[in-house]
Amino acid sequence: MFDFKSLVSSLLSKDSPDNDILPSATVLVRDLPQTEYFTATVEIIKAVAKISADSKMSLKERVRTLLYIDEKTHGIQRRLRADYLNQKPGSKHHLPTILAYWHELANAYHICVRLAEKSTGTSLNDELALATLRGLNYQKQLITWSAIRHLKPEATVWQQAYRFYQYAEAHDFSRTPMKLFENAQWEVTAETLLIHGCMMHLAQTDNMLQQEILATDRLLNILCQPLRLDLQPQPKRTVFLANLALPEPPRRMLRGMAGKDCRYWNTEPVTQKLADLMFDLDQRLPSALANFGLGLCQKDWSALCEKLAIRWSDDGGKSHRKAERSAKLEAATVDIGFERIAYLVKVQDDSSATQVETDDWRITDYSTTGLGLTYLGKNADELALGRLIRVNSVSHPDVLGIIRRLSRHKNGTLVGVEILGTQPAGITLLEADNPGSPPASALYITQQNSTKSQRWFLIPKLLAEPERELHLIAQGKTYKIRLKSPCQALLECAHIDFDTLAKLE
Repeated sequence: MFDFKSLVSSLLSKDSPDNDILPSATVLVRDLPQTEYFTATVEIIKAVAKISADSKMSLKERVRTLLYIDEKTHGIQRRLRADYLNQKPGSKHHLPTILAYWHELANAYHICVRLAEKSTGTSLNDELALATLRGLNYQKQLITWSAIRHLKPEATVWQQAYRFYQYAEAHDFSRTPMKLFENAQWEVTAETLLIHGCMMHLAQTDNMLQQEILATDRLLNILCQPLRLDLQPQPKRTVFLANLALPEPPRRMLRGMAGKDCRYWNTEPVTQKLADLMFDLDQRLPSALANFGLGLCQKDWSALCEKLAIRWSDDGGKSHRKAERSAKLEAATVDIGFERIAYLVKVQDDSSATQVETDDWRITDYSTTGLGLTYLGKNADELALGRLIRVNSVSHPDVLGIIRRLSRHKNGTLVGVEILGTQPAGITLLEADNPGSPPASALYITQQNSTKSQRWFLIPKLLAEPERELHLIAQGKTYKIRLKSPCQALLECAHIDFDTLAKLE
């Protein structure tokens, strides 16, 4: 195995003169084995952290060493990222390393900017401009990946992003197009990167799936190009602003928000472009969207563009609820996941299946169509948009719903639930032409107990084939049924309807 530790130790030895650091970095990157890119990334993070901690390193060597290491290793980081998003076996635990890489590089570049502000007569203008751009890009990445995890970016992310932009603006290169890396397909500006991060936050991604958030990120590469940050707001326009003096996220401009540290941008060019895209999507899937390769169909892209157009327009991104919510604070018992809920519903009369009461869940508000919950426990990883959730409380017994909104905070995770109905029945399914096949669990909500006055038959996706015949066993009775076309595919199961063919003995 490649000896990363000894090489990094040699690279950052206190006995090495400044001019030896860059050649050592060259050796480090040149010899990185592609098959050990995860280990390589971990050691690179450690190396960058040591560079940041070395107060004796000159600004010149600091900037050039960081740029070089970053240039030669960003491909490894990109591969690590792709493996995680594609759920490649063994990649589940890559996330902390991915985030640490961006944090360390952004911090290291931020130190360069601070040192440059204190120095005089530096000849590193081009290198510092690139370091500033890359630092701002990593802050943008952290904003996007906070959205993917349904987290709000930390205040320091906004603070550093604004600091990078202010440096670019003060040194007259905020609108200078540059390639972030040698093999980049297009050039970007500091101004565009900051707007991109701000627009991602303003997309209100707490009810978006990972694919939708990634699609929004790709769309913003196109949509942000014509936008400009202004020192004064444009009257009678839809305007958002970022206050560069405060470590706070951007927001829609309201009365009294003007100030010398504020930067404003008008989103009308974005909403007009989205309107054009939606018009095209009525006819076909544009190649520009298809080439993103995110697996979204024409209908998915159209729904996403419509959603974003609303949130980036005059209402400031306010998400309208289907029904008014009423505040309520009540303890609840909650189960997550189709398989677990289907099992518990079937055996709910069995004393061995009695739930253990916990203080982890609270109902905070409710309506005729939804519930607002707060999860106070530590195991938030099982929460995901599209998963089934079963809620039991004094006021809301045996409610079955789908998680539609997530927002993680330090004091708990806010969970928005769309109610499907109440009192779901546990069902057993057997393949009609293969009686010896293992039984499958399913859930059924009658029209009477449904919030939409339609029955909900939720079954495993593998069984959800039109015209398939199954034996349905419920409450000691057996029926032969034929499935229809699926109404919709949920994250863990399929919503499908059926015809009853016969009652069996």
